[in-house]
Amino acid sequence: MNPQQDTLEILTDEVHRSAGTLARSISTLPLRGPRNPGSESEGRPTQNMRAYELMIIIDGSLDEPAAQKWVDTITKVVKSAGGTVHGRADWWGKRRLAYPIKKKEDGYYVVYNIVAPGGALDEVERTLRIADNVVRHKLLRLPEHEGQRRGMLAKA
Repeated sequence: MNPQQDTLEILTDEVHRSAGTLARSISTLPLRGPRNPGSESEGRPTQNMRAYELMIIIDGSLDEPAAQKWVDTITKVVKSAGGTVHGRADWWGKRRLAYPIKKKEDGYYVVYNIVAPGGALDEVERTLRIADNVVRHKLLRLPEHEGQRRGMLAKA
């Protein structure tokens, strides 16, 4: 081996070692936002909880019990993502769509009030986008005062 190859191997090994250290240190960082001093519980930083409203239109060609199962499924997915459904899901039932969506004329409407850390519902949205029985969905982050008015967030 020549000296250039030795140097290259040493540098490559060093990069691999530092990349592992970097990956370990990144995994201990909070997910989003700055860390607030004094907001730690049991040695872990707490994340800012945010209020969301999620409306879903489920395929109207499903029978009602199958559509109701989607309500439970979505609630479980939200909980697994670190959020909670505030109250119960508001089931609007089967309604006619204003215009055809994916060649569908009607759908079951469901509205959820959700409290979750910022960015926690990204995976939920991805799941809803690829689900065949979900015709449309809309996730809105509610303003702080609206979340407080609905009793989802504590008043500051």
